[in-house]
Amino acid sequence: MLRLAAFLLILPFFLQILGFGETPLGGGLCGEVFRLKDPALSLQSPGFWYGLLFMVLLALELGFGLALLLLPLLEVPLGPGWLKAGRYLVGALVLLFLLTRTTGLPVPGEGGLVLERAPLDPLSLLLVGLSLAGGLLLRENGGHGAAS
Repeated sequence: MLRLAAFLLILPFFLQILGFGETPLGGGLCGEVFRLKDPALSLQSPGFWYGLLFMVLLALELGFGLALLLLPLLEVPLGPGWLKAGRYLVGALVLLFLLTRTTGLPVPGEGGLVLERAPLDPLSLLLVGLSLAGGLLLRENGGHGAAS
């Protein structure tokens, strides 16, 4: 189960690459980061800041998924605290996804802090769905505290 969870946590990082090109699936969680070529941070859209936030979360998820694969090979036991950290990471990603798509988060804008919702597209739903599935597999195994 942990291998499947690791795969589901690693996959969104690489699928996000589809969002950097203009595909019919949309920009995904981080697509706005590379769209604007203006280097002035005060002129960046809220989507840019959301993209940076999700880029960090996807990178952490990638690292966690790789650790789930590699630590058992090194005979390092994965305790319940380790699995709980993964569930918290996925929970934070899902919560921030819901917040950015419903109310928005305060981000810097031209006139101060701005609350703006991010667009909802199929790629971002796929990325969050895969992350949530990986987190649920961690939860299923979390009560045992042992790697399977």
